Amino acid sequence: MRRTGVAWALALAGLFAVGALGLWTPRGWLPDPAFLVALAAGLHLPGVPGVLAAAGAGWSADVLSGGPLGVNGLLDLLVWAAARAGQRRVDLCRASLLVPFAAALGVLHLAGTWALAGLSVPQQPALLAIALPRLVLDAIAAPAVRRLLQALLGRVDVEEPARGTLRIGAGAGTR
Repeated sequence: MRRTGVAWALALAGLFAVGALGLWTPRGWLPDPAFLVALAAGLHLPGVPGVLAAAGAGWSADVLSGGPLGVNGLLDLLVWAAARAGQRRVDLCRASLLVPFAAALGVLHLAGTWALAGLSVPQQPALLAIALPRLVLDAIAAPAVRRLLQALLGRVDVEEPARGTLRIGAGAGTR
């Protein structure tokens, strides 16, 4: 559960930072932290912790954005699943593969958001002026967020001895 909490805390910190910076930045010129954390969780958190982290990140984005609940939660779960499947095929920890993968997933995430919100690009051409910079920033930021989540998880996943084993460490004297 600590791993899920770390990923979710990273998503919340990113969402709050983007919300604060959004006052001084043009629309679309900040990455999507929930998408990036779901992608990084797909690379480093298998199973239930990864599902909970991706769903928590998406749900938090839904609540904080004031949009329809469940859209980002569902799409971020799909991003997590796509990242898990992609990681089994190729080494997505390399930036040269992760950047185009994140860009392709970003396009699918954006199309899913528009489809679930009932928007179409011909009706809203100004949406492309917001979406294109965000897609580029998401793709560029994906390797950094992946490394950050990996480092944070490495600090949480301290090797714990098996139950009932004798712990002997430096400075632990015996009497």
